[in-house]
Amino acid sequence: MRSVVFFVIFCLSLFSLGLRAQTNAALSGTTTDQTQAVLPGATITAINLNTSIKTTTKTNEAGVYSFPSLQPGVYEITAEMQGFKKLTISNFTLEIAARATQNFTLAVGEISLAPVNINAALDTALALGSSSVGGVINGQRIGELPLPNRNALDLVYTQSGVVNSNFSGARIGTLNIERNNVNVMDQRINSGVNATFFNSVDSVDEVKVVTSPADAEFGRGSGQVLISTRSGTNNFHGSLFESHRNTVLNANNWFNNLEGLPRNTLIRNQFGARLGGPLWFPPNVFGPLHYDGRNRSFFFASYEGWRESVREPVTAIVPTATARQGIFRYFPGVLNANANAATPTVDLRGNPIKSATATGDLQTPSLFGRDANRPGYDPTGWVKQFLDATPLPNNFREGDGLNTAGYTWLRSRPRETNQLTLRFDHQFNHDHNLSVEYLHERNDKPNDFMAQTLPNAPGGAYKDESNYYALSLVSTLSERVVNETRAGGSRTLARFFAPWETPQGRSFLPTATGQNFIPAFASITSPVDFTNGAQGRISPIYQYSDVITWLRGRHSFRGGGEVRFVSNNGFNSFSVMPRANFGTGGAAITGITTANFPGLELNDTAARNLLIDLSGSVASVLQAFNSPGGANPVFLAGEGKQRTWRQREFSLFFKDEFKATSHLTLNLGVRYEFYGVPFEANGKTAGLVNGSAGLFGRTGTNFADLFQPGRLNGTETNVILVGRNSPNEDQNIYRGDHNNFAPAVGLSWELPWFVLRAGYSIGYERNSFRLLDIVAGDLPGLRTTRTFTSASYLNLARLNLPLTPLGKPLETVLDSDRSQNVRVFDSNLRTPYVQNWNLTLQRQFGQNHALEIHYVGNKGTKLIRGVNINEANVFESGILDAFRITQEGGDAALFERFFSGLNLGLGRIGSNVNGRLITASASLRSNEQTYQFFANNDAGGFAYFLNYSPLFTGQRGGLIRRNPNLASNLIVANPQFDSAILTGNFANSTYHSLQVEFNKRFSNGLLWTANYTFSKALGEDEGDTQEQRADYRTLRNLRLDKRLLVFDRRHVFRSNGIFELPFGQGRKFLSNRNGFISRAVEGWQIGVIYNWFSGAPLSLTSNIASFNQSTENTPTLVGNFPAQQVHPVRVQNGVVLFPNLRQVADPSIAKLTTMQSLNQRSTLMAIADAQGQLLLLNPTPGTLGTMQQNYLTTPNFFRFDANLIKRFRLREGINFELRLDAIDVLNSPQFTSFDMNINSLTFGRSNASVGERLFVAGVRVNF
Repeated sequence: MRSVVFFVIFCLSLFSLGLRAQTNAALSGTTTDQTQAVLPGATITAINLNTSIKTTTKTNEAGVYSFPSLQPGVYEITAEMQGFKKLTISNFTLEIAARATQNFTLAVGEISLAPVNINAALDTALALGSSSVGGVINGQRIGELPLPNRNALDLVYTQSGVVNSNFSGARIGTLNIERNNVNVMDQRINSGVNATFFNSVDSVDEVKVVTSPADAEFGRGSGQVLISTRSGTNNFHGSLFESHRNTVLNANNWFNNLEGLPRNTLIRNQFGARLGGPLWFPPNVFGPLHYDGRNRSFFFASYEGWRESVREPVTAIVPTATARQGIFRYFPGVLNANANAATPTVDLRGNPIKSATATGDLQTPSLFGRDANRPGYDPTGWVKQFLDATPLPNNFREGDGLNTAGYTWLRSRPRETNQLTLRFDHQFNHDHNLSVEYLHERNDKPNDFMAQTLPNAPGGAYKDESNYYALSLVSTLSERVVNETRAGGSRTLARFFAPWETPQGRSFLPTATGQNFIPAFASITSPVDFTNGAQGRISPIYQYSDVITWLRGRHSFRGGGEVRFVSNNGFNSFSVMPRANFGTGGAAITGITTANFPGLELNDTAARNLLIDLSGSVASVLQAFNSPGGANPVFLAGEGKQRTWRQREFSLFFKDEFKATSHLTLNLGVRYEFYGVPFEANGKTAGLVNGSAGLFGRTGTNFADLFQPGRLNGTETNVILVGRNSPNEDQNIYRGDHNNFAPAVGLSWELPWFVLRAGYSIGYERNSFRLLDIVAGDLPGLRTTRTFTSASYLNLARLNLPLTPLGKPLETVLDSDRSQNVRVFDSNLRTPYVQNWNLTLQRQFGQNHALEIHYVGNKGTKLIRGVNINEANVFESGILDAFRITQEGGDAALFERFFSGLNLGLGRIGSNVNGRLITASASLRSNEQTYQFFANNDAGGFAYFLNYSPLFTGQRGGLIRRNPNLASNLIVANPQFDSAILTGNFANSTYHSLQVEFNKRFSNGLLWTANYTFSKALGEDEGDTQEQRADYRTLRNLRLDKRLLVFDRRHVFRSNGIFELPFGQGRKFLSNRNGFISRAVEGWQIGVIYNWFSGAPLSLTSNIASFNQSTENTPTLVGNFPAQQVHPVRVQNGVVLFPNLRQVADPSIAKLTTMQSLNQRSTLMAIADAQGQLLLLNPTPGTLGTMQQNYLTTPNFFRFDANLIKRFRLREGINFELRLDAIDVLNSPQFTSFDMNINSLTFGRSNASVGERLFVAGVRVNF
């Protein structure tokens, strides 16, 4: 039934307009005689050498001809006219989406005389008609370059200007990927160079990559990847293949070797077959139904299967044997540090090591029996049962080494994939050509989503099913007019299963009052991954287009448009399963003091966390509730969030390819892109009263109202339903943007010694449905999250589940909540866009070599970025001054207003105990929940704590609301919410580059390409996250975030090639040998891919919220620490970046008071050189680090892949192929995941590497 519906929709589309950059090629040119006089009426014929399909046209009154839509392939092009000799161009290659120019100069003579034959020149010369910058991957490169997983899209990374999934410095959201003119990207998430299904090298014929477009046909983004698939020919051709990868010959990971672990296991089998040829029903079989489709009807079919078994190393944090007995180990005076630290307190085998700075020997006191609320193990018995089933640690490079450490194990992750591809091409007559393609794929990946955290724990799973359709009809309406109608769709159903969706998974979790819940430990790995939840989605796209080409004189007019129906029907159950977060909660821990544990100061948090985990102490319980909507919506426990998002898109374009002369082509065009305001089909689109102005709550309506405590110029924030099918259809989540016109101009000029090309265009960026689902789908209107806290002690035995939601759907969120997040689009949101420009010089050397030099630049404008207006205010609130007073040992009057009458451990604040006045500052310096703020310069974090925490009052915001003289917006602009995020056009970017590319056409057994890029990418945000949220370091100065983007690579060199060894018949060596020797030495081939990158930008961090609540802070530069590239150094226990630097106590500690031992509780570290000269400090309260973000550069990266292929001739037209691909041939480890936090005990160390060599073997039969 679904196929019938699709066919009906396609038929209707024949009457509609639309456009997409076509994958077919275009060929045009001018025909003249030897005096350069134009020749109207000359007959130009293009014959596809694979299918023998002939296409004919005539030159017009200007001598110009045009084939606007030819299937990519190798052609024979002829020009003939009465009174002139026939001219034939043979082996003329038309690549995917090529805009080729071939001029003809006919000599006087009779047609019947011997024709003039010319072999076509180098393929790159065909770029004469294009002003865009990019490349084409086809022919041998697709199937014969080394690829470990046979994914044709991986070859995109061989092109110049491409870094990761960023094309010429643009965001990944500006990328558009199509297969036979149908978009195949995930419509929900911008996922870079990726498709919703596998694009096998056995089904893909060509891939065109455009990194700087200058053509009105290119739309829905800036960078373009266009895929053309294989089709049948006049002869039957096919293959049977098997590709196998296992562990036997592979090298081990560097860190596995360090820790004595075995190689990671990955056993993969990819197998299948393909067959293509003419559609042929022989008469001796089919009788009167026989059919001979040669020269007319062709088919192609392929099947590929994928079976994979992975056993990957995973590390969980588990308690040591002594810790499970309630014994806490530490050395007095030093912070516990694992074996990966610069100064460890444990070796790689877990043996304690006494540091030179320790003030005593190893201490082993018991934590049990110290605290009346937490005398021992969790009273329900679940925690002990869980730990008894949890293995002991075997990796002491994790945790603190003495009480918690890593358990590294091999986690199984299988995969099964099946894919079927069918294609049919038919020429009705010389004027009409039809092409149809269908693909179906299924994936089954147990333990891939929310995978096991421990060997005995349950894991989730992932399954999907994809269907893809593409149809095109190219019709020559006259010698001057060609029409192309296209329709297609891509539809993927994806399902993500949570571990607790099976009875076995639920039985692994504890229960409270009959309800399963997830325990989230404070210091060790929890039994299941709680960062996600069950979810599923269908994200189809259906598109219909029509393009018409009209040749008039020297003008080739081309115009059309496209309609796209894009939607996303999905659900998720994030936080629907209740989660108990382990922590202190409403009852402070007693008995763990320096009096009972001498020298514990630096490790007291770790000791408390261990007792919390063993005792099952609960700080809070979190549970999300969703409403299914309707006339009287209610929140339901266990209900998932479901949204059906829809968006309508269309585009129009018109361009003129004007052949000003036979050597100069001007491309003048304009494109219009319309992205409708998306909506939820059932009227569940959430917005705010007054739009984005309502986000500022009672504080006001815009940024000018920020940081003014007590000034209340607004109203409470209220969530409402907006847009189509809602009660407020007159209000949308943002106003429509209807002026998205994009000029595209360029020229291609053939000069005597080279070709000059230049172009300019604008590309618009489409926002993902995931961003929409977060901003307009997660508002606390039909979804709410309750965080329950208790003023008294709470543990697993006292839980009462499920929780009860606070309030009803769409009710105003109260100030007492403060746990939820509110997001909104800027009411004046505009469509982001990228301006592209380029200039190219191209020179051909002989018949086989070409050099291209490009200048490529772009500017991203009005790019999307989400910012949190609830920046904690430590200045105008007076908190910074009070914070400093408390650090210095004084008593801040402001804090008395917050805490008066409360008991933080020393006694009721404001009262006299034993003749001593109990002050707020003294209590804050001594309380286990607060002293770390003051010990570590965390002024912004403490301000956030005052605004948010329920501690001491049992209600969030209670510390402010208990005193009517404290303004509700004293600390944040909108105190109703934890964060208030405005998503708008805040970001910009710039990119400039020099790109040089050399191409050698296949000749003398060698095919080679090499390119070099010198570039610089600047901006404020990479824009590569689903939420597009990247808080500014401070809203007080947005320019601070301008920096090198993380995908900036100053130098990139890439090369790839194929070399046929010169042995055997017809070769330079051993060409006269016969029999066994001939078979042994012939048919050998080597393929290589080599990539070298300079390092990526790298930030040093302090992770101290000294200015506001953001920990995205950098250190303060005080010494000679130049911007530089870091270089890993291998040491006995790992890899370090700064072997000549050392961590010392931060000088700010000396300014801390000794009262309540505050100075002994600081964990702040500074960085000094070998002579002790200070280089980097932590920012002081109220300041930001002075070091620029991305100040350093990571090590250079390189990768060398190669393969060896041997072909055996079995008989004429049949060969057998053996193949071995070697990935990372040099087996040189590339270290990653550097710890750049100057306060971390593992500062400057790497804990991961790539670059270990692996092999993939293959066999194939070709016929």
